[in-house]
Amino acid sequence: MKTASKILMIVLLLLGLSLPLAYKAHAMAQISLQNNTDLWLNLYIDGNFGCGPVMPSGFCVSSVKPGSHLLEARKRNDVISSETGVNIGDGTSPTWTVTIKDPNQELIKKIDGARYVSHRSYHGDRYASEAELDLTISGTTLIWRFRFTWASPEVQMPRPIGTWKEFDRMQIIGREATSSTSGHSKFTISEDGSSITENGTDGTFTYSRQ
Repeated sequence: MKTASKILMIVLLLLGLSLPLAYKAHAMAQISLQNNTDLWLNLYIDGNFGCGPVMPSGFCVSSVKPGSHLLEARKRNDVISSETGVNIGDGTSPTWTVTIKDPNQELIKKIDGARYVSHRSYHGDRYASEAELDLTISGTTLIWRFRFTWASPEVQMPRPIGTWKEFDRMQIIGREATSSTSGHSKFTISEDGSSITENGTDGTFTYSRQ
């Protein structure tokens, strides 16, 4: 009996020693990204994706091993903000706040409601037509429209001359917007807001502010 009691005590002692080691081996912490910018951001930890995308004024949480880490807030592949040597304690949940403002947002606010126009001519062996395309900025949305303004008599028009057709509504990110409906055209607003450039499968076109 004494021998059995000693064995039991040894087993309990070993179990007591192993539990803290096992807990330490699996210890984890968390880090939160608080996004106080005008951008959609992703959190990267030591170069690896942590969580996101996070909308402006939003946050996300990622699990992380305790220790010192490099934190990065990225917009797509661009690093917007970073901090090295961020020490995250065992079992803690600190918050990393990013507050950088996107300078392009001030421009977008200034040109909210602005309209931009481009004129096109289409010619073939048996037809000719002219059209007007416009872009209107509504908040952070770019609205793209099209209408025929003239056509030769032999052209069968899909709709009456002068009738507008909306092509697409696109989200403006920075100074850019991309259409998903018509040749995947990419639109870039000039730095001073005076024009918008379209790059698509049909070529490059400039829309002038009216």
